[in-house]
Amino acid sequence: MCGFAGFCRLERTATAIDTQLLQSMAKKLVHRGPDDQGVWLDRKYDVGFANRRLSIIDLSTAGQMPMHSKDGSIVITYNGEIYNYKKLRTELEALGYVFCSNTDTEVILQGYAAWGDGVLHKLDGIFAFAIFDKERNELFMARDRIGVKPLYFSLQGGFVSFASEIKALWELPWMQQEISQQAMYHYLTFMVTPAPYTIFRGVYKLPAGYFMHVDAQRNVTFCEWYDILKQTPAIAPAACMDTYASIEVIHDLLLEATKKRLIADVPVGAFLSGGLDSSLNVALMAQFLPKVQTFTISFADGTEHDELAWARLVAQRFEAEHHEITITEKEAAEFFETMIYHLDEPLADCVCIPFYYVAKLARDVGMKVVQVGEGADELFFGYPVYAQHATLRDTWWNPGLRAVPSFLRKPLSRAAGAFLKKRPHYAELIGNWAQGRGHFWSGAIAFSEQQKALILSSSSVLQPEHDEVVAKIYPGLRQEFDSYAIIDYHRRRLFEARPNADLGQEILYLELKHRLPELLLMRADKMAMAASIEAREPYLDYRLVEFAFQIPLSIKYQNQTTKFLLKQLARGILPDVIIDRKKQGFGAPTARWYEQGKFFPRYYDKVSTAASPGAKFFKTAQPSLEKTYRAAQAQYAVQRWVLQNLWATR
Repeated sequence: MCGFAGFCRLERTATAIDTQLLQSMAKKLVHRGPDDQGVWLDRKYDVGFANRRLSIIDLSTAGQMPMHSKDGSIVITYNGEIYNYKKLRTELEALGYVFCSNTDTEVILQGYAAWGDGVLHKLDGIFAFAIFDKERNELFMARDRIGVKPLYFSLQGGFVSFASEIKALWELPWMQQEISQQAMYHYLTFMVTPAPYTIFRGVYKLPAGYFMHVDAQRNVTFCEWYDILKQTPAIAPAACMDTYASIEVIHDLLLEATKKRLIADVPVGAFLSGGLDSSLNVALMAQFLPKVQTFTISFADGTEHDELAWARLVAQRFEAEHHEITITEKEAAEFFETMIYHLDEPLADCVCIPFYYVAKLARDVGMKVVQVGEGADELFFGYPVYAQHATLRDTWWNPGLRAVPSFLRKPLSRAAGAFLKKRPHYAELIGNWAQGRGHFWSGAIAFSEQQKALILSSSSVLQPEHDEVVAKIYPGLRQEFDSYAIIDYHRRRLFEARPNADLGQEILYLELKHRLPELLLMRADKMAMAASIEAREPYLDYRLVEFAFQIPLSIKYQNQTTKFLLKQLARGILPDVIIDRKKQGFGAPTARWYEQGKFFPRYYDKVSTAASPGAKFFKTAQPSLEKTYRAAQAQYAVQRWVLQNLWATR
């Protein structure tokens, strides 16, 4: 795990470049790699790389980055872990390649020399990297299949500039900071900006499973190198159609995913909340480690989020070396502005606070790597909101489409809206039904389209614009002030490839394209790396993801039981009380802190007093919205405050 940054000139300009720019970029990423730093600049090609290293595999100086091929023709800067690097190394050595280190970095480097962009399909791991090929005078950048590792870029100022975190880009004199109205609008819907947008105009996220190529003529192109819809199942489809066969396959895949994520030359621990996902992860890790190091967080004034008893039970069951931390509202509030700094752009999720503190706990006791439970709910239909959508579709959505003629749906929707002014969420659902839109947009929605109309200062402020980079990455995406356009783009691709996809596949595909990589995994990456910790997600092993995607909803969701398959798998491994207890979710008492706390309410005051570029977008704060809607976890105040203070905290 590391942090990297760099640039490559696209057109002749008078802008000077030097190693000091790279040094400044690297300094902004020191938390991602406190063990080593390296920079490389080639004035012949006007390209430079910077890297900060967190040493995990081959701790020697042989693993320093940027790393050069033996003949010096190829250079790489890289962030991530390749779990099958030893196997690939053997394959490359058989082809005649000679290695100078024991790192996975060099395997990617030599693999690119041997197979070009085909190396991506051979890599099993989490990664983002940039490679410059001097012989071809080409730049190549890629992001892993699921999007565990981030990669930001910009084409401003006649350069392609890139980094693991946006803050490093601001060290370049040609970068301009301006809020993107389009991204801000979508952020208010999804609590995070969807790829390829970021909150900043002209700064982008490379989507999961994509690569970017800059050729010798400095033409910039993008390619989706991995899409779950195009994968041939490695396991016989019949296994997906049977409950017990599915459980057996999931067990084997998850066990292998857990084992491979223990590959490191440093200790590997585990976050343990006491819920099913993290507890099962600890149980599987205990099969390979003599003693698992586990880490749990609680809140001094948040008993509703206290899972210590459950975590202790699991730690005791598997004889783990258990560590705990308890934080107060004061500590959470003190971290809040630091959190914004590390996130770079708004990500309105209260889990960022406990995630950071439990990562810091792990780092303080000597960990560099932890396994976490992200992805289990998405793969195995685990959220109650998923079940609600299943009920919605079966009870009135599909029956209504069959019963009501299409020409009557919009008039009916308008009539219903008049009676549901105090329940805009329901009114909008009916409107989506009438327009033939999907009812599932994401597992985390803050504000609906109607609610945003109440929040935003004036529709005249929002000026639609066509972004050529977005159009290149997602051709056909409607670039409108309508967040359904994001969902519709991915839904259309799903149903074009799988016309008979069921609700479970629809939900999982949409989560894989948006919420998982850009909210949950971005959150995990930023908060873990803020504490100089690498987070690994065994549930998101791509082979397990591909298998889970094939399983019909009727197998995943039985007897109205969410996460049915994983619960059945855990029987006999975990105590029944862990499996059967009500889902609690990893969170923090931010709603109560904002309403009754001593330290958090001050951010409400900042909302009304701050004057900055973001302030112009919003009306005066509306307490009724803050208390009534899902954004009750102070999202409205947080979102406004973050947008208004991006520059002050960078």
